[in-house]
Amino acid sequence: SAGTRTTWTWSCWVKRSSTGQQFLFQGGNTDFNDDGIIFDTSDRLSLSIHNGSNALAAKLTAAMLFRDFAAWYNIQVVFDTTNSTADDRIRFYVNGSQLTAFDTRTNPSQNLVSHDINDAATHTIGAFRGSQHFFNGYLADMYFVDGSALEPTSFGAYDSNGVWQAAAYSGTYGTNGFHLAFGDSSSDAALGTDSSGNDNTFTVNNIT
Repeated sequence: SAGTRTTWTWSCWVKRSSTGQQFLFQGGNTDFNDDGIIFDTSDRLSLSIHNGSNALAAKLTAAMLFRDFAAWYNIQVVFDTTNSTADDRIRFYVNGSQLTAFDTRTNPSQNLVSHDINDAATHTIGAFRGSQHFFNGYLADMYFVDGSALEPTSFGAYDSNGVWQAAAYSGTYGTNGFHLAFGDSSSDAALGTDSSGNDNTFTVNNIT
């Protein structure tokens, strides 16, 4: 079912194993009703929001390149079209720091709803519609918080050496929120278990 489509936060630890276009998180299964958090063909972090009828409604593409295969990145995407400041309606954070340099910026209009992240639609992790642009690498501690625009301190903190470290999220999740820790290896299916308390468990495909 649909959640709060004007406001949500996605956070995950990501370690890439190859370059190229790869989807991290995607909602929707029809053209122009699909939104996605991706690494694009130039290895930049990007979020596209469609309007449901043949056009993009918003897009943000970072100038930063993600090509360090040895590095873990804590990537956080905040979507909050209720914000009165246009440049703050989509925000990217990497290892606790907000990105400020972008190659593409098409800000959403105020109170724009996302099609179809957090809508009543299929949501896919690590692929586009489950059939292409597969993510190649490692994922850990994936959070989705429905209805809240959160700061990075909800998911991490700097240690005494100034290195960003993971921290357990202790807030609420909203209706469609989830936390995939990917820590239960008791069966293939258990990897998709939601530990938020919402039971928004994902179906595992082609992972052993």
